[in-house]
Amino acid sequence: MQPTSPAAEVRVFSHHAGLIDEVPVTAPPFGNIQDVVIGILQQRAQQLGAPTPAVITDDRYGGAVRLLIHPDGSTETLPDADC
Repeated sequence: MQPTSPAAEVRVFSHHAGLIDEVPVTAPPFGNIQDVVIGILQQRAQQLGAPTPAVITDDRYGGAVRLLIHPDGSTETLPDADC
């Protein structure tokens, strides 16, 4: 299924902090920012009733990945498009 919304811009700074569309997000103690980000994007997909694309830039590792997050929480990697 093709995404119907613009890609969320995600930036991860550490295991506990990041931004989603320039809004700060943090993980709880002993939590992981990846789980928080996927959870927020899953909620967005559920509200839209369609998969949510995201470009995730991870400053910890110096890379970026494009993902599609489905309403059920599953994810798939999208081909790179000059992330």
